[in-house]
Amino acid sequence: MVVLHRENSIFMPTEPEAAQTAHVSPRLELRHNCVSLIENFAQTLGVLSPVGTMSVIIPLLIATAGNGTWLLLLVTLSIFLVVMISVLRFASLHSSAGSLSAFAQLGLGHWGGLIGGWIYVLGMFYCVPSALLASASYWDLVLLPVLGVSPGGARAELIAVALTCGIWLAAHRSIKLSTNLMLIIECSSLTLMLFLLLAGMVDSHAWVDHAQIALSGVHFSGMQGGLVLAFMLMAGFEGATSLGEEAQNPRKAIPRAIISCMLPLALLYLLATYCLVSLQNRGIIAGQVNGLAVPFDNLAHSIGVPWLGSISSLSVALSYFACGLASLTIASRVLFAMARDGHWWPSFGKAHASNGTPHRAIALISLLSIVVPLGMLLFRTDFGVSFNFVTQLGSIGVVGAYLLVTIALPLYLRRYHRLKGHDLMVAGVAASLLGLVLMLSVYPVPAPPYAYVPYVFLGSVAMCLVLSLIRQGIKIYARLPPAPASD
Repeated sequence: MVVLHRENSIFMPTEPEAAQTAHVSPRLELRHNCVSLIENFAQTLGVLSPVGTMSVIIPLLIATAGNGTWLLLLVTLSIFLVVMISVLRFASLHSSAGSLSAFAQLGLGHWGGLIGGWIYVLGMFYCVPSALLASASYWDLVLLPVLGVSPGGARAELIAVALTCGIWLAAHRSIKLSTNLMLIIECSSLTLMLFLLLAGMVDSHAWVDHAQIALSGVHFSGMQGGLVLAFMLMAGFEGATSLGEEAQNPRKAIPRAIISCMLPLALLYLLATYCLVSLQNRGIIAGQVNGLAVPFDNLAHSIGVPWLGSISSLSVALSYFACGLASLTIASRVLFAMARDGHWWPSFGKAHASNGTPHRAIALISLLSIVVPLGMLLFRTDFGVSFNFVTQLGSIGVVGAYLLVTIALPLYLRRYHRLKGHDLMVAGVAASLLGLVLMLSVYPVPAPPYAYVPYVFLGSVAMCLVLSLIRQGIKIYARLPPAPASD
């Protein structure tokens, strides 16, 4: 059993916990103390992809919830606030590459860690092709004047394959390369998006939208349909916790990075949603590419600077590339930690000797991510529907992982006699709200194919659990003493 003692009012693991990985050569571990506060901030910003969220996720929500989108966002962001408090409580006590998987194991034990780990890994895994399909769609828009229209989104699917290879290389090389790339892309792109949004509002005099204020035409079915997808707004906000073994002073730096991203972005998303719905109600935003809205390209044309439309599309493409890279970074490190804890093949729990990255986990998740766009190309599926389906798979995985963490927190604190009333209240509220979200994802039953999202995800989790049990069975069998020789 791991014994904890107090140091600067923070629970710190003693030698027995550190000894669990003592058998791993230092050359095969993740690099320690190499990620700064700014780079933790970049990892959080990269996985949240504010530019991509405003360009793709929020327009998808608008298509579902209409004039009630701002209310849907307000509910979703309120749930994220209480979930964030629970995650930050864990992050201030424990740092590990295992992120939410490690938090679930601390409170729920071996099986909780195993199930929570796979739910989280799969959630972040599905976020990788989701982000890269969105990026590819915008790359397709940038290339449209040169290459012409691509039937059925085939070109975007091939671009997504190439982008997956790109994030594989970046994630393999260095965590610092990955985080710096994310920060540059997001900050430069966000500046342009805000300019276009405000310029469009000024040009159209759309500041007061009575239809949104009155919730005109809003129905419960539309709100329900957007609820699971709405969790992609902040899905992965805890991404910096996967850098717990690489960050400098992680128990302080990681919570600071998360808070400094989450709160400003929540206000930004509410403002962007109001503005985009108002502009759509006035017919300024209407066009689509591969079944996805392109609001900022429409805005650039409406204010008379169409060349900014191409730049905005390039910005969104780069933003989602950074989001895919950040999602791959999280998923690979959690899988690395699970392999090190014996839940997966041990070779995946060893880092690259010179780069200090979980290269085998990165390779596996990248290869599986390539399967998604190749499958879409092979079976000629509708690009927009497939993108939405994969995105909801990622969202439901993240929601499930958050639910387990909020249940684990009071159990963990109670075990060490640190449970306070406000901890129990926050965790209880968060768990109840997340449970409600998961229930609404299956009842009332959504229209096909989205009705199958929970079952596809549960099937993925079951398959991974079986593989983990096979791995553990092989490990136990290898430790059995040899049978005595017969006479």
